Amino acid sequence: MSTLQQPQYGFGSASTDPSGDTTTATFSNPTGIASPGSASQARLSSSGLAPGATPSLSSIAGQVFNWAFNSANGDVTQPENDWRVRISLSPNMLEGAWYNDPNNFILAPLQATKGVIFPYTPQVTVEHTANYEPTRLTHSNYPSYFYQSSEVREISIQGEFTVQNYKEGQYLMAAIHFFRAVTKMYFGQTDQLAGTPPPMVYLDGYGYTYLPHVPCVVTRFSHTMPQDVDYVDIPVGSTDNISGSMLFGSVASGVPTRLPTLSTISLTLQPIYSRYNVSNNFSLRNFVTGAALNNGFI
Repeated sequence: MSTLQQPQYGFGSASTDPSGDTTTATFSNPTGIASPGSASQARLSSSGLAPGATPSLSSIAGQVFNWAFNSANGDVTQPENDWRVRISLSPNMLEGAWYNDPNNFILAPLQATKGVIFPYTPQVTVEHTANYEPTRLTHSNYPSYFYQSSEVREISIQGEFTVQNYKEGQYLMAAIHFFRAVTKMYFGQTDQLAGTPPPMVYLDGYGYTYLPHVPCVVTRFSHTMPQDVDYVDIPVGSTDNISGSMLFGSVASGVPTRLPTLSTISLTLQPIYSRYNVSNNFSLRNFVTGAALNNGFI
């Protein structure tokens, strides 16, 4: 499995040891669990279980995504300042729509993260090319190459999602539904935007200089449902007060959906820059100095 992406600030408390190194504590030993006094208890403890198979780490369940975006100092960290890979929509698209729509029970979990954040470090491939056209001269051993253009090719992202509790399951279903939607055009007799192409998305991740809010369109999306993992019932859109520490059980509301405890989302994104943006905001000098990052150029 890929490594868990923690925000740059973590969600524990920071401390400094005598050597001067700073560490961040993510959670403490749950109260009420005694040190193992037998081989049986030792095996349970090493598996994170208390006697009776009670999940001893349930107190941190639901914090995989760091829902509150709290820093080590307790301050709230905005999703825009998080280094994890995030795919979002333009604020102009979100006037009471998409995941900002209070009546959209499927996409509602994405509102806190302002888009889809990959909880585990995904595999990201970015390709840059310069195109040269060969001219084969008569009676010449070597062709001449003339520059034609440069481009940023498709960006591929492949990341894993786990479902360890209700909140993670609802978040996964929201991400799947979001990526389904951004590959479709506006259509319908009652849709005022009928005929409009699929919406653009913005790609952020790994800090301002690597993926600086890159404008893209989603050209391919796939979600793999494995055959060798467990599937659990998730109450999508549940209005129950389900805390992050609650694992699985019966709920009174929500659309039951079976989701795998481990699955993979794969995306292909194509960076797109408008002619206005390129002609007014791009120059090689600005790109080299990093000034062009303000307009999403990579």
